Amino acid sequence: MQHPIDEHTGARIADYRKLRHLTQEALAQRAFLSRSCIAKVEKGLAPATPAVVAAVARVLQVDVAVLNGQPYTSQLRQDHLDRLIAPLSDALDLYDLGPDPDITPRPLAWIEPEVRRLCENTCATEYSGVGERLPGLLGELTTALSLLPAGEERRKAAALLAWCYWTAYEFAYRLGYHLLASIALERMGWTAEQAQDPLLLAVRLGRRSSMLLRRGDNRMALRILDRAHHLVGQHEEPGSVPALAVAGSLHLAAAIAAAQAKDADTVTGRMELARRSADGIGQDVPEVYWAGFGGTNVHHFDVATRVELGRLGEAVQSAKDLRFPAGHPRMRVGRYHIEMARAYTEMGKAEAAQRSLHLARTIAPQQARYHPLVRETIGALVRRRRRATESLSSLAAWVGL
Repeated sequence: MQHPIDEHTGARIADYRKLRHLTQEALAQRAFLSRSCIAKVEKGLAPATPAVVAAVARVLQVDVAVLNGQPYTSQLRQDHLDRLIAPLSDALDLYDLGPDPDITPRPLAWIEPEVRRLCENTCATEYSGVGERLPGLLGELTTALSLLPAGEERRKAAALLAWCYWTAYEFAYRLGYHLLASIALERMGWTAEQAQDPLLLAVRLGRRSSMLLRRGDNRMALRILDRAHHLVGQHEEPGSVPALAVAGSLHLAAAIAAAQAKDADTVTGRMELARRSADGIGQDVPEVYWAGFGGTNVHHFDVATRVELGRLGEAVQSAKDLRFPAGHPRMRVGRYHIEMARAYTEMGKAEAAQRSLHLARTIAPQQARYHPLVRETIGALVRRRRRATESLSSLAAWVGL
């Protein structure tokens, strides 16, 4: 079932604003936004960006997912993804129940390649394949971990299980099941502790900061990221490629948090630290701790932070020199084109925005289909035109508008 074009995040913001007896001016003041921004978002003429949604959600005392209308159940049913949620939820509850008598775990050497493929599929935003294989692997590794004595094999099993929880977080979060994603993240912390891997714990804190950023809690997100850097410093080789990749990714996450808080000085500082990490590695390392870090990512986030700061012209200029190498994580490339579509829409460049949206759909279709900003951007483009083009109408129908 498709949703009417006027059922969008801005309309839901307006509904909750009226329920809270607030004017647009009052909401804007409390959310530290301009009244014109609130007015355009409520009318659906400007995309409801993550930073705007987080700011007004805090004032309106409502969850971000409610304002975004997530999860998108109609699209989940069409893609047969809705049936994967319950098995995943059940598998996440197994962590403290001990070994399952009906499961005989395979050797870890056999399981490890499957976990690696799961992480690869996650970075490629292939949610169907991830959701189908994940519950079984969670059950098998939970039993394996319960049966193994203390030692290297048990730590290895814990690390593999932690990465499965990481994929569970990504799967649930991207599809709009944020409570389930939070549970997966807690389980990841539990197993990362048993793996005794400070970099794995730091990666987990990086995702935790993303959850806080989604709620608009920039200050706490930065505190979490500082704690993650402390863990990187505990690694036995803090100057190694894995440590530099994780540290660099954390600096980029902090730059985005600072950009959403409109703190340009902190953005500059964090981006410089990320560049130093990239220079220390000397090349892109897309699969080291699945951080996907290197000079390409630093350039990408240079564009992204400029978009968040409202420096759209600078972002477009910087983007002209950005080239993604073959094999770069599709999750990152798709995200870049989504960000550019937003920037072009805010600049009034509808054709460029549509090109970016089509690229996002081509490169990472399931990511684009379930990304709130894609829906908001398409909706804003439709409402700004007297008559939508066939291409734009096709995009709107695809995301369920």
